Amino acid sequence: MALATFNAFAKTQGASAEQATLIVTDHINSLVDAESTPSATDLSADELRQRVRTRILPGGAGGPEGPTFHYARPFAGDLILALCVDFPTTVTYIHDDQVDQLALGLEELYAFGQLNTDQEPIDERIVPSPGIHVVAGQSLFIASKAANLAAVLGAAPLGTLFTVPYRHMIIAVPVTGPATLAAVEQLVGLTQHVLSEGPPPGGVISADVLFSRNQQVSRVSSMDENGTVSIVVDDRLQEALEEAIG
Repeated sequence: MALATFNAFAKTQGASAEQATLIVTDHINSLVDAESTPSATDLSADELRQRVRTRILPGGAGGPEGPTFHYARPFAGDLILALCVDFPTTVTYIHDDQVDQLALGLEELYAFGQLNTDQEPIDERIVPSPGIHVVAGQSLFIASKAANLAAVLGAAPLGTLFTVPYRHMIIAVPVTGPATLAAVEQLVGLTQHVLSEGPPPGGVISADVLFSRNQQVSRVSSMDENGTVSIVVDDRLQEALEEAIG
C-alpha cells in the first residue's frame, strides 16, 4: 500500500471539532484514492517525466518494517533525497523494490524530479529580519526545493545556511558578510519557534542548520542534551565566512 503523505492526527492539532472532521474525512478519502492509484511501475516514461518529484526525507534509507530507499541520494546528515510520484489526490514514494521496473532510469528520474520540484508554486516569501529569508507554501515539496537553492533564492556565490523544519518551509541565510553569524542565531531561534508550535503537517524533517555551496550540502550544527543548538564552523563554512569578510 502506498505511504500516505500526511498525518491526519498532526493536522487536527488545534483544529475545532468541525475542522477536525473535515480533515479526517479528507484523509480517509485520500487513502481510498490511494488504493486505486496506479503504481509507479505502471506509468509510461512520459507520465513519469510529468509526475516524478524529488523529496527530502529524514531518517536515512528506511527500516526493516517498511519500504527502503537505498537508491536515494544522500543529502546531509541523515537526510536523503528520494523520489516520489505526484498524483492528483495523493503522493506515493518510489522505493527500492520498484526501481528496476520503472520506465526511466534513476539519472533521468532525478533530473525531471528536481525540475518538477523546482516548479512547484511558492505562496509566501518573507524577510522577517535583515538577511533571513522564509519560503513557504501549500505544496508538499517546498522544503525539497532546498536541493536546488539557486532556483529558490537566486545565486549565492558564498553559499547559504538554511533549515528545512518541515515540508512546507525553508528558512535561509545567504552568506554575505560579518552580519551572517548574527542572522544565523536568528535562523536557529526561528526554526525552534516553528517546531515548538506543535507537530507540523507531515512531521519534522530536521532542526539542523545546513550549509550549501557549490551543490554540496553539509550539517553545521549540533544539539546538546538540553536542546541547545550550536553552530559548528567546518572548513567549508570557515572558508566562506573568510571570503565574505574579505
